[in-house]
Amino acid sequence: MSVSLDIDAVVGESESRSETVETRSTRSKKRSIVWDHFDRIVGDKVICKHCDGTMTKGKNMGTSHMKRHLAVSCKKIAQEEREKIIVATVDDLFDAATFKFDPELTRGLLTLFFIDAEVPFAATESRFWEPAMRSMRPEYKCIGRHTMRDDCVAIFKAGYDATLAEFEELDSRVSFTSDIWTSSASLGYMCVTAHWIDKEFRFQKKIIALKQIPYPHTGRAVAHLIEKIWNDWKLDDKIFAITLDNSSVNDNAVRHLLNKLGNKMLFDGSHMHVRCSAHILNLIVQNGIDAINTAVWSIRELLKNIASSGSRLQVLNTILDELKLPHKRGLALDCPTRWNSTFAMVKEALGLQEALLRYVETASVVGPTPEHWRDAEAMAKFLESFLDATKSFSNVRRPSSHTYIKEIWNIRRLLLDEDYKDNAKLEKLALEMQPKFCKYWENPIFCSFCIPCG
Repeated sequence: MSVSLDIDAVVGESESRSETVETRSTRSKKRSIVWDHFDRIVGDKVICKHCDGTMTKGKNMGTSHMKRHLAVSCKKIAQEEREKIIVATVDDLFDAATFKFDPELTRGLLTLFFIDAEVPFAATESRFWEPAMRSMRPEYKCIGRHTMRDDCVAIFKAGYDATLAEFEELDSRVSFTSDIWTSSASLGYMCVTAHWIDKEFRFQKKIIALKQIPYPHTGRAVAHLIEKIWNDWKLDDKIFAITLDNSSVNDNAVRHLLNKLGNKMLFDGSHMHVRCSAHILNLIVQNGIDAINTAVWSIRELLKNIASSGSRLQVLNTILDELKLPHKRGLALDCPTRWNSTFAMVKEALGLQEALLRYVETASVVGPTPEHWRDAEAMAKFLESFLDATKSFSNVRRPSSHTYIKEIWNIRRLLLDEDYKDNAKLEKLALEMQPKFCKYWENPIFCSFCIPCG
């Protein structure tokens, strides 16, 4: 499970604070966010809504001591909520007029900084670490790498315990996404992310496991590791669905899981396996790109020729100077298994078409023919809608299920658009995509009028 600050929240709160400062002279002073977490009781006492602890709040006292309680002392606040409080109150918390040095708060914020910025623990052994910290506060006792590691682990454990407790109280189902990749050391790793709706009806998402998977990556091995992760989190009776890509290994893994889970699944598990839409889209477009592969190949080879040598790139930059275009520090080369990287490569080449034509003439190399350029331009225009769908399906910060039908319908409409029949290459590209579309999205809503199966 990963522990990190919510960067969007940080940026949003920073902008909000800046706007408040700029308009402070024209608006009345805003009520402090700290009062969202405290209730005033009789006299000069306030009570924390989280831990029921009482604190003094005199008429002329500020709220810094209350903020320090929320940021450090309160034991009932979840880690994610504590981070948001720190971000939202940071300006007031460190106001020069009311500031009181708190070594525990400093240590906690440094730990969050090391986690969020992915700073190695060895940074605390730098000869400049202690002088830099003491230049800001001479009495601060610097911590070493082992203490920093222990503090990071403590935050992880606190987050783990809080998430486990939330899962135990959850009265709804949890869905999952998972992927496997191979490291540079040829070791396989599986990442599993949980998605659920909490009791406040808010969408939640957390990485609950990142584990090495033994080779070979068979369906049984994948199923065994996923099952172990579910058991570790006590979720085996709260599973709704899991999204995986379309490999046969994952099909076998799901069959093994269904055999194990049995009657714990809703609808007899018929909706358990959700195929990754982004992966399906990649397969569909790859089929189409193969139909005009000659144009893509010629552009790729030209860019590889230029990118493979600093002197060749300099020749291109000289031509760009003549055309009054910005220099290129490098060129976008695609990963053939990722269609959007191929799309990005072709789009960049089209933007540099005049410069690349001059380069071919200057360097006396073989480049794309005029027909290749025309095919590439038509392909780029055609695939623009697919790029929008890929971005929608791949969104990581908000749910995308409500856009699913709309995006698929747009793709279906594009594949059957009569306007593209005027271009033989685009017609061939669309026809090559349609069988894959029908294979994975064979719902009657989408395929009732489809050429291959209608």
